Order: sequence, then structure tokens, then C-alpha cells
Amino acid sequence: MSRERREQERYPLLIQSKMTAETLSGQTPILEFVTANISTGGAFIVTDHPLPLVSKVRLEFLISLEELTTLKFVLSQESLRNWKGQRIWISASGIVIRHEPTGMAIMFDENYQIRPMNPITKNESSAKGHT
Repeated sequence: MSRERREQERYPLLIQSKMTAETLSGQTPILEFVTANISTGGAFIVTDHPLPLVSKVRLEFLISLEELTTLKFVLSQESLRNWKGQRIWISASGIVIRHEPTGMAIMFDENYQIRPMNPITKNESSAKGHT
């Protein structure tokens, strides 16, 4: 039986993801994948065509606030209150660290952004109209 070496717990969430990658042969177009599992430290992406090892990637995915709190991302209580009921965009970067027959593992770096996906408010809309 293998010993678990991950620092963060993985959760089996199937999340639609968009990814771009920087490989030795250049920049990839936007690719769409589904995660098999995810944590605050990385994700396993299901694919028949994994990117080369050590490819630098940028992932974006949309999740619910409940999924976000399940993943144990660190958020302020104010953010949790203000974002209730909203979908959340996460943008993360990392590298491909492993290939398996069903896909590839990506380790996130600590440079991720979390923001709510909310419509433009009246104040933002009127502010944009005044140049």
C-alpha cells in the first residue's frame, strides 16, 4: 500500500477547466479539460493527450462557493458573506508534474486569484460611461 505524500487533501470534483500552456514548442491555444480531483495545491486533469512534463500552465475554472470552501482555500469571513450564492472564478498557474494513463497532474504555484463572477453593478456601469 502506498503512503500518501500530498500536503493538501484532494477532493473528487469534476470541474470544467480552461487552460493555456507554455511548452518548449510555444504557447498552446486555450484547451478545455475536466478535473478528476483537485486541492489547493494542484489538480489531476483527465486527458488522452497530456502536455509535456514541466509545461507551465494557466488554469481557469468556475466553481460554487460551497466547492470553494470544500477545497479549503483561505478566504476572509467578509468574502464568504459577500459571495454567498455566487459562482467563483479561480485563476491559477502551475506546472505539469506527472503523467498517468488517464491524464496529467498539475502542481499549482502560490500565485492564484479568486474572484466572484457577478454582473456589473449600476455604479460600475455608470462609472464606465464617464470618460
